[in-house]
Amino acid sequence: MPESDMYSTVRKSGLVRHEVFFGTAYRKKSIKYGLVVFLTPVLHNGSNEGVHFNKDFNLLLKKIGQAQAMTYYGWDINDFIREFGKNYL
Repeated sequence: MPESDMYSTVRKSGLVRHEVFFGTAYRKKSIKYGLVVFLTPVLHNGSNEGVHFNKDFNLLLKKIGQAQAMTYYGWDINDFIREFGKNYL
């Protein structure tokens, strides 16, 4: 995933890992495919702006993650849906 002011793609002190596609079915796949970002605690789950409470931020990360996965792995939308159950683009 591309670097951003909102998240980091590398682990840095003070940041927490967030699996872009989370939940029982997709957390391990996010890790497997490298679809993780590192967020400040506030942007993770420490405020209403955090990804776990802010639908727009959550969807933004999912869109970026899907686009990156499709490009990197050469997937089409159907390949992505087979892995993650839904098209976010």
